[in-house]
Amino acid sequence: MYSLVFCIAIAIIFCTDKLQLHLFFNGLTGSPFDGFFKYATFIGDGVFIISFSLLLLLFNMQKAITVLLAYLASAGVTQGIKYGFFGDTDRPQLIFEQNHIPLKVVDGVNLYIHHSFPSGHATAAFSLFFCLSFFSKNNTVKVACFLAALTVAFSRVYLSQHFFEDITVGSFFGVLFSWLMCALLERAKTLGNFNKLDKPIWKLFI
Repeated sequence: MYSLVFCIAIAIIFCTDKLQLHLFFNGLTGSPFDGFFKYATFIGDGVFIISFSLLLLLFNMQKAITVLLAYLASAGVTQGIKYGFFGDTDRPQLIFEQNHIPLKVVDGVNLYIHHSFPSGHATAAFSLFFCLSFFSKNNTVKVACFLAALTVAFSRVYLSQHFFEDITVGSFFGVLFSWLMCALLERAKTLGNFNKLDKPIWKLFI
């Protein structure tokens, strides 16, 4: 599913104008979904991912460590690219303001103006939900995880925090590095020690 959506997203990016595409999505702002996206976007926040990982320790240490390491790996790459190579890439609010084009904004959302590419929230969301789908053998859960990641990533465009290309590349890094980390940790199970963590943290004290 991700490969298909990613290919479609790349095609859209190359076949449309960056600003016009954002104006199209900005036209959706002002709908009853404003409140939903305003809060859904926090799922892609690093504080949420780390808090979720700590909570997951109460249920399964192995899965919690996998989620945390996958997030740190993917977010580290994204933030390194964002601040190391694209620090001068401005966000929608500043660019449209410089072009004297008004944007519709959601009340209560503090818009950033710099470090637009790639989206850290999109990276974090796809990192988290990729891991959760990796843990599950239920296809319905996998689809739900994909849709949840897509929703969080899209919230960044809906709220005019990022351009469409920002979330597309961010999602790619989230999936790529989480897949690599999950594969490595899956391999580590065969070594024995990591497999001992396949239990809640409170069982360490029993």
